[in-house]
Amino acid sequence: MKCLKSTAHTRYDLRYHFVFLPHYRKRVLTGKVARSIEGMIRFASQINDWEIYELAVMQDHVHLYLGASPKWSPSQIMKIVKGGTSKKITKMYPNLDEIYWGSNFWAVGYMVKSVGEATDKVISDYVRKQKGEILTKTTDF
Repeated sequence: MKCLKSTAHTRYDLRYHFVFLPHYRKRVLTGKVARSIEGMIRFASQINDWEIYELAVMQDHVHLYLGASPKWSPSQIMKIVKGGTSKKITKMYPNLDEIYWGSNFWAVGYMVKSVGEATDKVISDYVRKQKGEILTKTTDF
């Protein structure tokens, strides 16, 4: 059984698996851009007291598996993650403006699934496997 976390009046263990994409599903999440996005997501998680269990920034999408307290709805989490990273990435990498013509960096919407005890290991393994498959594909010549 997972360890329950506590606040003054609540015991909880809420975990979410998010998947979200860059606009037009462009394969721009590579190199410095991917590392920057990963750093920003980890920073947002740290200051908002979310616990990242797995994070995989792929070329054309992001898997984020995290835990949060009941005060955070999935839509609030995505607003902070996508909104904050979008603004900063477009400022840090102005060449992306040529691809997106001034529109939003992230596509509208996202996938979120609550993760129960039975699927906890399955989700972690799946996200790790996704990242591993891409790494082996990009390093093989």
